[in-house]
Amino acid sequence: MSDLPQLSPATRIVDTVQGALRDAIFGGSLRAGEALSVPELARRLNVSRSPVREAVLGLVAQGLAVEQPRRGVVVATIDVNDLVAIHEVREFLEAGAARLCARRIDKAGAERLRHILAEQKRAVKEKDAGGYFRTNSQLHGAIAASAGNPRLEQIVRTLENQMRLALHRVASDERHIRSGYDEHRRIVDAIAGGDEPAADEAMRTHIASTIERLRGRVGG
Repeated sequence: MSDLPQLSPATRIVDTVQGALRDAIFGGSLRAGEALSVPELARRLNVSRSPVREAVLGLVAQGLAVEQPRRGVVVATIDVNDLVAIHEVREFLEAGAARLCARRIDKAGAERLRHILAEQKRAVKEKDAGGYFRTNSQLHGAIAASAGNPRLEQIVRTLENQMRLALHRVASDERHIRSGYDEHRRIVDAIAGGDEPAADEAMRTHIASTIERLRGRVGG
């Protein structure tokens, strides 16, 4: 079991603990199926048990951990079939988010999308799969945030968290990240232009194409 980083001071220790655990999950220090023992995590993070307990429950709410009989809370396990199922849900939710975003986004929000897209372009050019998937999460999160519907944003972010747990399954596929970037560019162009139907269609096409690429990985 890898050591967890020491925590830096923060206004809410629970937020800091939860951030450290999220980073450990996404970074692989806490592996899928690994038990999230409150006493052990408190010891490793050098904090009391109370904020760790609250942070672990927060991870369950975010879809990053699950409660299992007799084992307690463990890191969630997401396989490629789960990824396909998640994307089938995302196709409907995020198409609506893109449409709302095209309707409501302001100039600063559009510039934020352009900035993320530029970072993703560099990642694709440098064949940096980690950079691609980081900006992928940022872009979809920014679109959901600019849709102006907090409930929709919360659901999208939960699905995004679960998706990130298994992205290693496609991270080495250069065609996936090239195609993903091209699809993201069309989404951002439609949103920035205020074209709601085009934004909806571009997002649907992107998610549907991702599902097909993932199914190809299942078949492989």
